[in-house]
Amino acid sequence: MLDQNAQPPETVQFDPPTFEGTIPGPTLAVNPGDRLSILIVNDLPSNPENERAGFFPHNENSLNLHTHGLTVSPLGISDNIYREMKPGTTNLIQVDIPADHPSGTFWYHTHKHGSVTYQFLGGMAGFLIVKGGPGTLDTVPEVAAAKDVPMAFQVVRSTNDGKVVFVHEEAQQFGTFPFPDFTIPGKPFIPPPGNQGLWSTYGLDGSVPVEADGKTLGKPSRFSYTTNGVASPTLHMQPGEVQRWRLLNATDGDNLQMVLQGHGLNVVAMDAITVPNTYRLNPGDPLVIGPGQRMDVMVKAGLPGTYLLQTLDPNSGAVQASVSPYRDSQFPNGIAPGLRVSRHSFDFPSPCPTLGGSPSDCQPGQFSYPLTLATIEVSGAAQDMNLPADPLPTPQGLPSIATMLSKTPDAVRNVAFEICGAAPGTPQDPILHPPSQLPSCGWYFERYDAAYWGGAPFRDLEMMRDADDVGVPSGAKGMPRVNFKKEGLFDPTQPLFPDMIAGHYEEWTVSNRSFTDHPFHMHQNHVLITKINGIALPRPEWHDTLDVPAALCLNPAKCEAPQPTGPNVPGHKPVNINDSTPGSITFRTYFNPVTVGCFVAHCHTLNHEDIGMMQRMDILPANGGASGCSLDGDRAAIPLIERLIAGNNGFQVCSALPQSKAKSYSPTGSGGLSNRSPDTAQ
Repeated sequence: MLDQNAQPPETVQFDPPTFEGTIPGPTLAVNPGDRLSILIVNDLPSNPENERAGFFPHNENSLNLHTHGLTVSPLGISDNIYREMKPGTTNLIQVDIPADHPSGTFWYHTHKHGSVTYQFLGGMAGFLIVKGGPGTLDTVPEVAAAKDVPMAFQVVRSTNDGKVVFVHEEAQQFGTFPFPDFTIPGKPFIPPPGNQGLWSTYGLDGSVPVEADGKTLGKPSRFSYTTNGVASPTLHMQPGEVQRWRLLNATDGDNLQMVLQGHGLNVVAMDAITVPNTYRLNPGDPLVIGPGQRMDVMVKAGLPGTYLLQTLDPNSGAVQASVSPYRDSQFPNGIAPGLRVSRHSFDFPSPCPTLGGSPSDCQPGQFSYPLTLATIEVSGAAQDMNLPADPLPTPQGLPSIATMLSKTPDAVRNVAFEICGAAPGTPQDPILHPPSQLPSCGWYFERYDAAYWGGAPFRDLEMMRDADDVGVPSGAKGMPRVNFKKEGLFDPTQPLFPDMIAGHYEEWTVSNRSFTDHPFHMHQNHVLITKINGIALPRPEWHDTLDVPAALCLNPAKCEAPQPTGPNVPGHKPVNINDSTPGSITFRTYFNPVTVGCFVAHCHTLNHEDIGMMQRMDILPANGGASGCSLDGDRAAIPLIERLIAGNNGFQVCSALPQSKAKSYSPTGSGGLSNRSPDTAQ
């Protein structure tokens, strides 16, 4: 990997978990009506013994697979994220894609709860593209004539010695607080293990861990922002040429704010669904792509020259961006523009400036925003290609937007992202004391005790709750409300709502009661966004993933910093979260009968998800019916795998590493694995 964090950048050996030895994994192309069959051979090392268990992240080398965005069955051996594919096993996945399924840009990635972040840091994701079918964008002449360029944006990370490491086993909180202090005369302050963060193994540019002498900063961790596995690759275009770029944010938790120097981006599809009319952004106007999102854009090359595709600074407040690409005279900068911070951990080094910092803090040669994700070289003979004209084809397999808006919802629901955490201590007093908290926090802290977290307490909760479950007043200081009816953290055995019915239309509002964005993702069914921060969208948008904006400070007297230009300047937050106005998105959704079963909705900042910011969702075939959900989806796969292997006279798998041997696998893992001669590899 090219370690962009080093000064100067340097190429280092990197040893990540991958699909097929590549970053990203192979691109899979299918058509509506196809059956997608995948045999996953888990050749990762055995899971370490004596890990913390409970709901603390563990079993980092166990897998499963999610086909992100597909409207398919979540049961059995289909898109079932409840399966556990352990090291040394072979696992069959069969996904039947409906004949009227929308075409577009989807993707696949691991989804084993508790280990997803670790696997994403190694690059375990890839494109899944559905082509053709009725109402496809592919048949538009200007699109068909354009070169099709998938671009997967990922952040790969390692410690200084090239290892992708799992969580800090002794961590009792999300991020390291208080920070290490090496200015104390005689003895530097180093947080005790329990006060170090979940991902402190990577270190804040080397702050934790420290060298063996206890007085010297450890070597900084390494990271790189990659496009199709390469740090800032070069793409060639001719003047006047039009290309279709499929942009995928496959990072573990970074918001991207995309601009192409000298060019506007023309959005023709979002999260695989073709838009009714192109969103035409001006040069310099950022296109926000949250973690998990895809944007298909048409780009027409300008004059010969070199242009940089970049993501802008999300941290200093210099950029105010909208999560929607909609622009008009009423909304020239989009709907509710603001900071697009997605702070996934205080222990992952990040480009300069860091959260709350200023671009002036960045030193020459330091890895800093704006980040270049690709270099576009425009040269050669001019072409005269056209951008597609509006309106664009209406995708099939979804109710019409008019139908979605006209239906009386069968249910109206409210969901909230909430964070409960302890306040930082000081070197003299490292004990953490609870600050002003949301009313739910005290009660849930009592519920999620040391036993829940695998034998040690954990002082931060990343919750996704039923916002209509408000508990009852207690009158106790620090625990104002008690007796909530539902879990706040992920429980694989209990759906958040017991009455989600196939064929029903529902309206949801997802609120964000924290100071950073949370990308909301619902599996299996797309959602039609109608409002952002309570503002009605002039053009509702289909998504399967969208950033829920951070809470806003609307009362200047209660904000941390003076308001320079008005009462609602993003970047200024209340001292007390209870004085804020939550950010929100409102959407309509239709539960396709194909998706009867159990799946999840969650925050796509993955280390939020890995410690519980997720909920189970069940779709029932009818009122009072059973979803058919089973948390053991592998049982039906075993005879199918055995027949497949028998029919192929032994299923042989060839590693991408030349020194590795091809291997055959037991379908259940009970037979272990046996080496075959390298000359039998195919």
